[in-house]
Amino acid sequence: MLFSKRVKEKRHGLLLDQPLDDPSCCRGCDALCCRAFPSVALTWAEYQQLATLGANRLHFSLHGPHKLIIENGCEFLHQGRCGIYEHRPDICRRFICQTKRT
Repeated sequence: MLFSKRVKEKRHGLLLDQPLDDPSCCRGCDALCCRAFPSVALTWAEYQQLATLGANRLHFSLHGPHKLIIENGCEFLHQGRCGIYEHRPDICRRFICQTKRT
């Protein structure tokens, strides 16, 4: 009897110093980063821009960063892709996910 070795993938998220505007790095992704965190921090300008784009899950804060709540999936995620890719927050532009096979 032959047994095949199961390949496991480990994902490792990195927050880069500079934005990486390369949509090719997201093509093979299942938008895990858009579903795996409770929220993303926003500047005031980003908060205002997302409000203009129709965001319903914004959190305004007097103490600390404003946030877009993305728990259970970002509201701008459509069919596994970012619906506001050109307008996404800086933290989303700097986040990448690397996959390692073990």
